[in-house]
Amino acid sequence: LGTSTLSVSRSNQLSYEPVFKERVAKVNYSISKQSGYKLNYHHHCIFAGMKCILVLLMLFTGINASTGEFSSGAIQAGKIILPAHKSLCIAFYNVENLFDTINDPATEDEEFTPEGKQHWTAFKYERKVCNIARVIRAMNDGKGADIVGLAEVENIKVLQDLIAEPHLRKLNYGIVHHESPDKRGIDVAMIYKKAVFQVIGKKPFSVDISQFDDRPTRDILLVQGIEGKKDTLSILLNHWPSRREGKEASAPKRIAAAVVVKRVVDSLMNQNPGARILVIGDFNDNPTDKSLSEILGATRIPDLSHINSIYNCGFNFNWKNGEGSEFYKGEWSRLIQIIVSTALIKNQINSDGTFTDTHIFKPDWILREDQVSHQLIPFRTFERDNDAIGFSDHLPVYIMLRTIF
Repeated sequence: LGTSTLSVSRSNQLSYEPVFKERVAKVNYSISKQSGYKLNYHHHCIFAGMKCILVLLMLFTGINASTGEFSSGAIQAGKIILPAHKSLCIAFYNVENLFDTINDPATEDEEFTPEGKQHWTAFKYERKVCNIARVIRAMNDGKGADIVGLAEVENIKVLQDLIAEPHLRKLNYGIVHHESPDKRGIDVAMIYKKAVFQVIGKKPFSVDISQFDDRPTRDILLVQGIEGKKDTLSILLNHWPSRREGKEASAPKRIAAAVVVKRVVDSLMNQNPGARILVIGDFNDNPTDKSLSEILGATRIPDLSHINSIYNCGFNFNWKNGEGSEFYKGEWSRLIQIIVSTALIKNQINSDGTFTDTHIFKPDWILREDQVSHQLIPFRTFERDNDAIGFSDHLPVYIMLRTIF
C-alpha cells in the first residue's frame, strides 16, 4: 500500500455516498494535530482496497469519477451493461458511368463529352456528381456511409470532385483508386471517412479473360486498413465482366474473376485464420450462380462451424420478387452484393442463425415508376422520356458492421 497514512484535504474529502450509500462502509477518521486528517493503518487498508474496487466498477459501469453519476445505458434494472457497439456503414454503389467531360485519348470515353452521343456537358456532369453525393450522404441515417466501394468511375478526378461536393465535403473522405485496363476507362474505387478507417495498403489483381475476350476487364482491388480498436479489415472491390454476349456465353469470364477472388481470400485466411474480410461489388451474377456459390463458395446462411467460411448477404433478399439492386427487361436481379467472412459477423448472428444487418438503400427519390410494370425501379442517369439527370441503374447495398471505437 506504500504508506500507513493517507492525508485528506478538508476541502476535497473523498465520498462515494451519493452513489454507493448502502454499499460503502463509512471510514472512521482519527484526528492528528500534526498532519490534519489521517486514517489509522487498519482503516486505511480497508479504504485502499475498497478504492481499487470502486475504480474498477467505474471503468466497467460508466461511473463519472467527478460527478458520481452513471453514464447513459451503463446500468439498467440493477444489471451492469457493457458499452454499446458502434456500427460501421459499409456500402457498394455502381454509379453508372461517372465520367468527366474531357476526352481521354487512352480510353473509349467519347460518348461522355460535350460533342459525344450523350452531349455530356459540365452542367450534366455536375448534376450527376451532386446526385451521387446526395445518395452517399443520405445513407447511415443521413450521416453518410463510412466506407463506399464504387464501380464505373472514370478516374481519380471524378472521385476528387465527388468528395468535394457540398453534401460530402465536411465528412472528410479519403480516396483509394486504381486505373484498370478496361478500354472504356471505368474503374473500381473506394472512398472512406478518415476518422473511422485508416488505409494501410492496396493491391490490384488482374483477371485474365484473353481466351474468351480480346477486351480486358477490370482488376480486383484489395484494400486493407485499420478500423475500430486497431482491427485489420480487408476489402476486395469487384466489377466482374458484363453479360453483354448473354449470361451463358459470358459466364466463363465471371468464373475467371471468381477464381482470382477465391485465391486472394484463401491466401488472406491462410495467413490469418478468422481474417476479417469483405468481398463487395457488382458481380454481374446473382448469388445462386456458379461463380459465386460454387467457385467462390459463398454460403446461403452463415456457417459458424468453419472459421474460414464466407457468407453471401445477398441471400437475405428475394430479388426475383422485387428485392433486387437493378431492374432490366422487366426483371429484378441482385448483382450488387456484399460477401463477408463469417468471422467478421459472428457476433451479429441472430438466435435463428441468420444475419440481417444488410440492406438495399432505396428511398423514393432515387426511384421512378416503370411504365409497364408500375413498379418503382432505379432512376437511371438518362431516361428516354425525360431530360433530367438521374442517379444510377443500380441501387446501393450496405451492411452495418458492429465495432468498438
